Amino acid sequence: MPVAAFADFERILGSRIIKAGEIHWRCIRPFFYRPILPFEELDPEQITPPRAAFAGFQCAVTSGSKSNSFLNFLFFEDAPNYSLDSLDYNRKRQINRAAAQFSIAPIADKEEFKQKAYPVYFSFYQRTRYSYGAQRVKREFFNQWADALFNFPQPVILGGYRNGQLGGVSISMLIGNTLSYATFFCDSDSLRLGLSDLMLHSVRDAVARSKCACRVFAGLYKGGKGLDDFYLLRGCQIIKKPAILSVHPLADFFLRRFCPKQFALLRGQIESSDSIAPPAPSKPLEKGLVTTA
Repeated sequence: MPVAAFADFERILGSRIIKAGEIHWRCIRPFFYRPILPFEELDPEQITPPRAAFAGFQCAVTSGSKSNSFLNFLFFEDAPNYSLDSLDYNRKRQINRAAAQFSIAPIADKEEFKQKAYPVYFSFYQRTRYSYGAQRVKREFFNQWADALFNFPQPVILGGYRNGQLGGVSISMLIGNTLSYATFFCDSDSLRLGLSDLMLHSVRDAVARSKCACRVFAGLYKGGKGLDDFYLLRGCQIIKKPAILSVHPLADFFLRRFCPKQFALLRGQIESSDSIAPPAPSKPLEKGLVTTA
């Protein structure tokens, strides 16, 4: 998917995207922007932030460039060499048990998606109260989202089926040499039966078989439990990149004074990925997961 097409795709899905210079920027907080491909390393001399970035902006920069923060990314590296055998015993067992219950297949028909994926999304929202895209719990907005998804041929939309019933959906996009594992949601029964493990495995296995990407991007490391641990347990790595962070003085004062933990996370101040202890073995996520690029 070309970056310009990805930007159009994200606009249609509701993200605020602005092009400044040669870079497409995404508004991730009111008046605060990051590049639409946050892991792309930019030359500081070529950075032109959006005029709308009143609160500030942040972007990864090339190695050796001046920086004042870090961005921490979750990547499954060496994607072409992934195999089920690379996982530990518990992960393999979860995937094999889920594979006995579910089959994974592309969803190519928009009307099927509207009809079968809406109850799945509604179940996901009731369980998580996930705020991003919350308007999709109304069928009218869910159908608009489906129309936007299927207007573009590039996203790969996969469904997890059990006894012919759709239990979960993933959406992935190949951008350059990186596959973005952008979205996953499932209903409560499918989560309990391990569909989240099987879906992630199926996507990684497809990348390895096709050799279409060098790595799989699973989002930014948020310094917490839950989704971060889910990925780390399955072989994901935290890749730390130097970044430039520009914050409006008033926002800087407020964050330092009243939200020091959030400000430290914004600056990428976490333990080195080398010193982070492997997370303890866990059950499948209690709430399910959604990731965004």
